[in-house]
Amino acid sequence: MCPPSDGSRPVLLAVAHGSRSAAGVAANRALLHRVRALRPGLDVRCCFLDLARPSLPEALAALDGQSAVLVPLLLGGGYHLRVDLPGALAAAGLTRLPLAPALGPHPLLAAALAERLAAAGRPAGAGPVVLAAAGSSDPAANADTARAAELLAERLGDGSPVVPAYLSAARPTPREAVAALHT
Repeated sequence: MCPPSDGSRPVLLAVAHGSRSAAGVAANRALLHRVRALRPGLDVRCCFLDLARPSLPEALAALDGQSAVLVPLLLGGGYHLRVDLPGALAAAGLTRLPLAPALGPHPLLAAALAERLAAAGRPAGAGPVVLAAAGSSDPAANADTARAAELLAERLGDGSPVVPAYLSAARPTPREAVAALHT
């Protein structure tokens, strides 16, 4: 399934990780509500890799032959992008459906992080920042987190280091990263 050649727009099928948290799911839906407001007439749909519905297989089945572009709402590459998404497309018989890259690392995400730090009260030049990510056994995913940390440091522009840390499957943990900054 490729984008249509007749000039009609394909479905934008956004795929989020999913969460047990109702607020997390609502945040993804709010993001897509904003996309719909900015792009009226574009068929924007949401699905989830795990823990929320509709699932990716359900959303792919609901396309029912419509052309689509799969847009992962993931902050970096890794297992989901390399294995899970292509696997789901193959299982649905949609291996030709276009798959967009991950959202990051990207300078716009670094800008958003810098704005959040400022809104939380961090003054410019306040010192080191630990950028915590979920962590992965996939080195490419962890490399994306390290690149996001570099982009954030560039965006802050005050010479403060930004250290990547991981909640699981990789090191340093946030606790280790903070401890290393204090030595």
